[in-house]
Amino acid sequence: METNLTLKFKGKEAELLEELIKQGLFSSKSEAIRAALIHYFIELGLLGREQQWKEIQSFKKRVVALEELEKDI
Repeated sequence: METNLTLKFKGKEAELLEELIKQGLFSSKSEAIRAALIHYFIELGLLGREQQWKEIQSFKKRVVALEELEKDI
């Protein structure tokens, strides 16, 4: 299932979202919003941490060469 959505943020919400990206906590606004939703679902008890971890582990891992990692760090 996939859902597309357009969101507009103003004021402090927009500033904080930009700050998350600037600090390198997330690579995109979409990633930050997805993480916030997952956190909210966990807080509401709609998604367990164990279930979330299993889903994360099921994704194909990205292979990074040591030289590339050293350069990025």
